[in-house]
Amino acid sequence: MIITKVLGLTSALTRSKKAKITILLIEVAVLAHAVATRKKDTPKKIKK
Repeated sequence: MIITKVLGLTSALTRSKKAKITILLIEVAVLAHAVATRKKDTPKKIKK
């Protein structure tokens, strides 16, 4: 997934666990925002 690619890239660039955690949290926040926006935009189905 994207998370493992980003973590692999950060581990190559830095050894700091704080940097890895920060990047991971940013990615989780972006994904949560995308899911919330998608749910808001999709119309609800009407039960008959």
